[in-house]
Amino acid sequence: MSNQADDNNLDVLIHRRALSTTVVAESRTDAPGALLDTLDSLGFERHGAAIYIWHELPEDLSAAEASRTCLRAHKTLLAAGYLAVLDDRLIQQTP
Repeated sequence: MSNQADDNNLDVLIHRRALSTTVVAESRTDAPGALLDTLDSLGFERHGAAIYIWHELPEDLSAAEASRTCLRAHKTLLAAGYLAVLDDRLIQQTP
């Protein structure tokens, strides 16, 4: 399994894991502690060890809550100067 943030030259890529409902925030391999701490503070849960660390949203969030959390995280990361991409499919559209 490759790191999509590294593959796409990003600091963070927020997306849904393939064939799953799990929302992940993949950070680059050499992500600074401040970036990882920011993701922690935004409602993502840290996973992994050594050089491969990723974050996931809790599974019990509703689609609307997950969408709001992802949007807030994306805006916060951009404002902090990180190169972050949010998959548009995670943004809940309102009718």
